[in-house]
Order: sequence, then structure tokens, then C-alpha cells
Amino acid sequence: MNWATVQAERRVLVVLHNITTLTRMRDVLPIFASDFRVQLCATWSGSDPFTHGLREELDKLGVIFVSWEQAVAQRFDLAVSASHHGGLHELTTPVVILSHGVGYTKYSPGETVASKEVFGLSEEWVLRDGEPLATALVLSHREQLDRLAPAAVPSAVLAGDPCFDRMRASLGLREHYRRALNAGDRQVIAVSSTWSQTSLLGSGPGLVRQLLTELPLDEYRVVAIVHPNVWHWHGPFQVRLWFDECLRAGLTLVPELEGWRASLIAADCVIGDNGSVTAYGAALGKPVLLSAFPEVPPGSPVDALGKLAPRLDSARPLRAQIDRAIAEHSPGNYQVVTDLVTDAPDESAGLLREHCYRLLDLPEPPSDVLLEPISAEGLGSGRVTAFTASCEVGEVTRLTRFGFGFESTKDGHVVAHALHAGRAVRRNADILFRYADEAFALEDREIIAVIGDGNAQITSHDGRTWELSGDGDPTGFPSVVYAHLAAGLDLPPTITVATGDVRYELSVTERSPRTATS
Repeated sequence: MNWATVQAERRVLVVLHNITTLTRMRDVLPIFASDFRVQLCATWSGSDPFTHGLREELDKLGVIFVSWEQAVAQRFDLAVSASHHGGLHELTTPVVILSHGVGYTKYSPGETVASKEVFGLSEEWVLRDGEPLATALVLSHREQLDRLAPAAVPSAVLAGDPCFDRMRASLGLREHYRRALNAGDRQVIAVSSTWSQTSLLGSGPGLVRQLLTELPLDEYRVVAIVHPNVWHWHGPFQVRLWFDECLRAGLTLVPELEGWRASLIAADCVIGDNGSVTAYGAALGKPVLLSAFPEVPPGSPVDALGKLAPRLDSARPLRAQIDRAIAEHSPGNYQVVTDLVTDAPDESAGLLREHCYRLLDLPEPPSDVLLEPISAEGLGSGRVTAFTASCEVGEVTRLTRFGFGFESTKDGHVVAHALHAGRAVRRNADILFRYADEAFALEDREIIAVIGDGNAQITSHDGRTWELSGDGDPTGFPSVVYAHLAAGLDLPPTITVATGDVRYELSVTERSPRTATS
């Protein structure tokens, strides 16, 4: 019995291999939007080592799943894949294969560099019994055509890069993404790592902590973008556990599916490796510093980036290198990378729809092809739970805060959330705080504070209470009070605070000279 309500004319099989391919498919599948003639189903062959989490994410999207055995046995009118991994030759339907990154920029897994076998372009990936595996092998730039195995050239179609097109279309939302990150006037530093032991994370896992140690909280926002293969080989719980201390110090750890593109658009500088995310950042015109960079196939946009971008030296102060990269950068520095990402800018969705509907033997829908803006999903900034601060009172009060450094506070003081997981941090804190949406009493300290939205209610050990409000991060306001009291000064009605080059005015109201509140 046929249980279908809508009798679709064509069935499209979406072949997934891992979470990375799912992210690319989310860029591509809107080409079938608003077309009742087409039914989508998804499957995977199980040939990829990074399948963890794939079924769960597919269920969240609500896409119907069929087993590989069913996919091979049933009739489909088109199969679309964002990888060349095993099993595609078993399908009896026309197959469209796309790249799931910025072109084809890595050597085949397990291959030596000397073999020059490029994943996705060499014979082992694009041919089956000497014939092209794909009915349509989608290339984003004609430079890939020059590197493609000759026997597969008849199957190649040039259709641009749908992921990059969506980023280009979303550049006007930069301030929206920065607000989602609670960046304010801070420089957003996006740290990107691909997978493997030669990646940024594999070769230097301590870099993110070092950045948070050296970059002041009020001047920089650090965002980590970790490849889905890292998340789903080691496990999301493990990845979050590794970054636990950094998250408490203000790190934004972007989820694997969404948020990385918005982070790139929001970024003022990208620190990365040979992964696609770093190359996309450069193609968007961002300053780039390379922390790790193994040899990559020549001619690719990643290869061009490797020849142009300066290297980050973790043995030297990081802030000076980042500030120099930003100051000396101009948007045209990586134009050659931009030019190699796509030779059909802003046209990919239309070209892909044209090719797919030709293979489906259907006229294209009359509606415009969709190019959805990038979502701000995944950019929650989190809450800093402890930091060290130094505050110099003067005509302009200078405040400097770091997410790490609790072991050495000779020139400053420690501020901690009252429920911080580190007992020693709480015990040694000069200032304890909670947020206004939390309801519990605060233990006595030199200063206790309740942090609201743009304001803080602050109480000293002797019972005096003030309310401070202003444009800065209110978790820093108690440090201003602490510094004035330590210097034996009364708080004036208005205080000018400087964090780096940014200044803001604090309005001060004394609420009670003697009554302590919690």
C-alpha cells in the first residue's frame, strides 16, 4: 500500500558520510525548495570513520532516512553526495558529487606527499573501472579541472561554491553576528583547526589557552572553530571537557554544524591551519595567521594562502603578532585566494539547480533559487566565571582583565563567580559575584556584586552599596569599585573607564552607606 500523501514525481537520495558532508548538504538542498514534485531521502554507506552523531543530526533536521541496503535496492532518480567515499558505485542512479570544503585541498588519507594523490581529484576517487564515478562531478573553480584525472574530465561541471556564496550574501549581517558574540568593541579572534595530528589543534593544543592568557578580556573575544571530525572522533563531551577551563575564561566554542561561518564574518583576525575554514576567512578578506601548515596540493586556494600568510610564533608574545597582522592587513592581501575559491561568485545555487533538474528531467521551478543568510545559531558568548583584574585609578580609570592568571595576582585581584567550580579560585577571590537571574546569597568578601544587564549592584565589606551602570562589561564594574576603595578614594558620580583603546562612562549611585545586600 502506498502511504504517501503527496505523489512526488522524482526521488532524490542525499548520500551523507559524516557531519562535515551534512553541513555542505544544508547549503545545497534548498535548491529543491517549494517543489512538491521532489521527495528527499538520506542514507550513508558506513564507509567513513567519522559517522558518530550523523543519524542524530539527521533526525533533528527531520529528513527521512533509508538504510544503505534500501538505497542500493530501491529506485531513485538522482543521488547527491558531498564526498567520494566508498559505496557510491553501488547506486544505480545518476550521481552528483560535490566538494565538502574549499575545493580539493588535501592529499588522500594515508598517502605520502610524494605520491601527489589529491583527495577528490585523483583516479582512485573519481574513476571506477576506468570510467567516471560521477554523472556530474561539481568543481568550484576551473583550476581543479587542471588537476583532475583526465579520464574524469567529461563528468566535470563548473558550479561555484554554495557555501562561500552564502557567506558573501551574509556579510551585511556582521554586526548581528558580533552582537550574538557579545563582542562590543572587542577584536574577535577566530581560531580554526581542521582535523589530524598536523592541524592547529593536533600540533599545538595549548594555543587557545595561551591566547586567553595573553589577550585582555575587554579587548578581545576568542572564538574556537573545531572541525567536525574532531568532535565526532573524540566525542562532543570530550571536546568540551578539553576546553572546559577555556570556556570558563571566556572562550566561545562554536558547535560543529552551525556558527563557524558567522564567526568568520564577525572576526577581525583568523588564526588557523590548512583547513577550509582558514581559507574561507582569507577569501572573505580577513587578516590570517597560520599556526600549523603541512604541505598541501599546489594550485589550490589553500596553497596560495600558505604562500602569503604570516606564521604565528607561539614562542613569542601573541598579542603583538595579532595586532600587527590586523594593522598591516588590507582586504586585497588575499585576493588570489578569493579568486581561486570560485569562478562563479554568487551563482552556485542557480548552477547547481540547473544541473540537478536537467538530470532529473524536470523543468526548474519558476521561483527564484534560494540563498539563505547564515544563521547566528551557535554564537552564544557564554559567561566568564573568573578572571584576574588590575585597575589604575586616575582621571581615566584603566581596567585590564585576563581570563587566566589566578596563580599570580601581585599587581591585581581575582574576581570569581560564587559557584565557580574551582574551590581555590573561589576561596582566593577578592570579589565574588552572581548574576541577577540567579538567586542565592553571596559569601562575605572585600566586594560582592550582583551583575545585571549593563549594570552591577556592588557591596563593600563595610556595608556600603553602589549601583554602577554603563556600556562596558558589567562583570568589570566591581573591579573599579575595588580599586577606588583600595586607594582610599570615594566613588565620584561619573567614572571614565578605559579598556585598551575603548573608553566608556560609568554612572555611580550610592544606594546605602551601611546596609549590606546579597
